[in-house]
Amino acid sequence: MKAEDIYFYAPKARIDTAKVFTITKEGDHLRVKNKNVSCLLKNLTEESFNDIYNEYFSHLNLNFSPVKIDSKIYRLTKDKQEALEQEIIMRRIYFYTVNNLEIEVRREDFTSPGVADCVIALLDKKYGKDTKISLTIGAHLLRRDYEDYCQTVKGRRRHYDR
Repeated sequence: MKAEDIYFYAPKARIDTAKVFTITKEGDHLRVKNKNVSCLLKNLTEESFNDIYNEYFSHLNLNFSPVKIDSKIYRLTKDKQEALEQEIIMRRIYFYTVNNLEIEVRREDFTSPGVADCVIALLDKKYGKDTKISLTIGAHLLRRDYEDYCQTVKGRRRHYDR
C-alpha cells in the first residue's frame, strides 16, 4: 500500500488503552468508553483489546494535514483528530466482535461506509451539511477524490433517508 492511502502501516507509539478508555467487565464482555465512544465488545480481554486497537491505529492513515480552501486554512484540532480516530477504530472492532468474526485489519475496514459516516457527522456539525468546506475536508481526511467522496456522501444521505 501507498502512504497516500487510508490504509497504510506506519509504526506509531503504542497507545495504552487503559489510559485512554475506561475498560470494565460486563459479564463476559468488555465495556470500553470515554467521552468519545462507548462500546460493549465480545470475546476480548483488556490485553487483546489493547493489541487490536494498536494494530488498527498503526494502519489508519487519515490525512490530518491542513487544507486550504478559498485562501483559508482548515485543520481539525488534536481533540477532534483523536475523537475521529477512536470512533473509526472502535466501530470496526465492535463490528467484528458483535458478528463473532475474527478481527483482521484490512483496507476495507477503512473504506467502509461506516468510516465515511464518522467523518460526515463530524464535519456536518462543524462546517454544515454538504458545504464546500465539509466536503473538501472530508475527501482530504479520507484520502479520496473529491467527486468520489461527494458521491459517497450522497449515497450515505440516501441510505439514512429511507
